[in-house]
Amino acid sequence: MNVFYSTEILGGKIVLRDQEAQHCTKVLRKGRGEEIYVVDGRGHRYTCEIEDQERSSTTLVIKSTEYRDQDENQPYLAFGLIKNTSRLEWLLEKVTEIGVNRITPLLCKRSERSSWKHDRLQKIVISAMKQSLQYHLPILDEPMSVDQYLASQKLKNRYIASFGEGIPEFNKIEDRCQSPVIMIGPEGDFTPEELTLAVDQGYQRVNLGPTRLRAETACMLACAIARG
Repeated sequence: MNVFYSTEILGGKIVLRDQEAQHCTKVLRKGRGEEIYVVDGRGHRYTCEIEDQERSSTTLVIKSTEYRDQDENQPYLAFGLIKNTSRLEWLLEKVTEIGVNRITPLLCKRSERSSWKHDRLQKIVISAMKQSLQYHLPILDEPMSVDQYLASQKLKNRYIASFGEGIPEFNKIEDRCQSPVIMIGPEGDFTPEELTLAVDQGYQRVNLGPTRLRAETACMLACAIARG
């Protein structure tokens, strides 16, 4: 099933533009009168018929609409910004496929600064949403400091991954699937000061397993565990 994305919806019609339109008409060679599916990232999936095609846009007529509520128990992931671009893009793709409601990159003390090309990364998240046949688009935040993040985030069931002995395993915590917020450190992990600050704000330290993981692997594993 090929699914397209658009938020340009008005009066019973949808317009696909630029890459979405090109993919529909040039790559898949869809023509007038054919049916396709479109999601808006806000819970709606539209069954549409192609009405008109131009060089950079395709106009669709909505035939029917289906709505799906967002899973309230999807995790919220906050992770130390990863320097390597390909690994960062892989991470965003995979956690979106698993199912998250929000993604916040953190500028930690041990983060090696990386450029953040929001438009490109947003397209990767959109593509992963379509590929995994989801109706809701995760919120992708701009990078922020740990202090900013902790001051802005007041949700319950907060966890921070921490490697070491005597720390409970995340997959054995009973309420881990109830709208969890998960913090994962950068390469080199959080500093002791950052860890203490998070714990003081109500975050519970959890262990993701007996092996030391790459940052992006830890993010994916934590989200998979949270999804149950």
